[in-house]
Amino acid sequence: MAIAGCAIAVVCDLLGASLSDRVGLASDTISNLAAGEWDILSDLGIYAFVVGVLAVTIGLLRWRVTRWDWRLGAGLLVLLAIDYTLIAAYEAYSTGEGMQIHYKLVYFMGAAFPLTVLLTAGQFYEIDRRLGIALYVGGVVWAIAAPFLFLVPTAWDGLYERGLALGKLGWFVFMGVMIWRDPDIVRRIPKEERS
Repeated sequence: MAIAGCAIAVVCDLLGASLSDRVGLASDTISNLAAGEWDILSDLGIYAFVVGVLAVTIGLLRWRVTRWDWRLGAGLLVLLAIDYTLIAAYEAYSTGEGMQIHYKLVYFMGAAFPLTVLLTAGQFYEIDRRLGIALYVGGVVWAIAAPFLFLVPTAWDGLYERGLALGKLGWFVFMGVMIWRDPDIVRRIPKEERS
């Protein structure tokens, strides 16, 4: 489900941008697509991604890890799913207060996603040190890179945002693959860290 949700999100974005005569992948953000005539594709892609986020959440919780950082990271995934749902459901461009609310939801996502990656990386470090280090580095790089979206020239902000989105989707796909390959990874977790 996680992999399918991410794939559908990408297909919807690419399809919406290709069908639109005013949205370009490099010069227009995902939000620009959501504000146009093909907003239904943008919303559908986000809803599919939410299903993927929830699938990863269930998979990570199923591993029964008791570490506080792991549980907090998994809990943040639930809040992220709610956040993404609100972003898709709220018509930010049709109300006076819309953009202010949209930006608050985006800011929350920009903080919560890398925090989730960093909080869950510790347990992955215990399983495979190289994997844990890669996740720590990826979380830090994403956290540093994300705020620069608001500084990128508008001719390239869509490409930059899609690069960030690709990094995020990559994490969810990777988690989905790990859960699929080893749905009971608790066997590889020290007994004192199991619930």
